Amino acid sequence: MSRVNVRIRPATEDDVPALVELVGSIDTSSGPFSGKPLQDASDEHLTARIAAILGSEDRQLLLATDDAGVVVGMLAARHDEVGAIDLTPVVHVTHLMVAPAARRRGVGRSLLAAAVHLADEAGVEHLLATAAAGSREGNRYLARIGFAPLVVHRIAPTATLRRALGMTDVAGRMAVLRRARLVRAQRSGFGSGRIVRGA
Repeated sequence: MSRVNVRIRPATEDDVPALVELVGSIDTSSGPFSGKPLQDASDEHLTARIAAILGSEDRQLLLATDDAGVVVGMLAARHDEVGAIDLTPVVHVTHLMVAPAARRRGVGRSLLAAAVHLADEAGVEHLLATAAAGSREGNRYLARIGFAPLVVHRIAPTATLRRALGMTDVAGRMAVLRRARLVRAQRSGFGSGRIVRGA
């Protein structure tokens, strides 16, 4: 399949409908984006989420357009750090999506090249890419261009963990909730100017 001439640029609010259409065109049950179906794929939800990303100061949404100006791909990026003790700055890339009709034509590579430029501009030496664990195609693609495995994240509902850990004691659960509320209250008071020092 022939490569397309791709233009990469930051997304704007005017691009939201086209981005919603792009995300809606992705089949999350197979292919590179499988493994994590959207919890809410409605246009209203996607519009709100994409608008929130565009309004965020710590995230950047890049899009790819073809010769006709049609949106054929997107990528979300943000500055981040990995490691709990020895922190490594990274540009964290998520939601690398390419329209089905434009795949295998260099769109994904062009988006990742733009992310490399973002990292270079910030003086960051690493990109971190997130792919669904169940997406064999997506993980193979990232491995093929040089991304190595870093960590495996595992997720579980708290209800499942309560059962698995034998946390059926209601009183114990209430104590945990009380402690969590107390910690949140202490954090919200910290740095708010309420502390008065003596003269």
